[in-house]
Amino acid sequence: MAKISALVLKPERDFAAKSVPSDPQGIQKFVGGSPIMTRLVDGIVVVSNESATENDPLNFTIFQRHNDHVHELGKLYGDAVFAAESDKGLTSLDKDQKQAVKDWFQFGRDRLLLNE
Repeated sequence: MAKISALVLKPERDFAAKSVPSDPQGIQKFVGGSPIMTRLVDGIVVVSNESATENDPLNFTIFQRHNDHVHELGKLYGDAVFAAESDKGLTSLDKDQKQAVKDWFQFGRDRLLLNE
């Protein structure tokens, strides 16, 4: 089973750089339930549990800045895995991508802010 370098973010915890399986069954153990991939920007994705609900711990809220306005895109409950995506599927985040993910949380651990 191939492994990739990713950032794992659990509710109310800091980022942890981890080696995680790149296949859906393997990544399922990190997010629980049914993994779903959400494309963010610059080839970066977040994998989370599609079955997570408001009864699960809130991890963070995703916002996007557009024309000097900030819009809420949604809330992510449960654990999250940030990885890169290519035509080969999930791949390792490089150093710049890891920093970009951390920069998205510049306004607090519970707020991910994407720019236009």
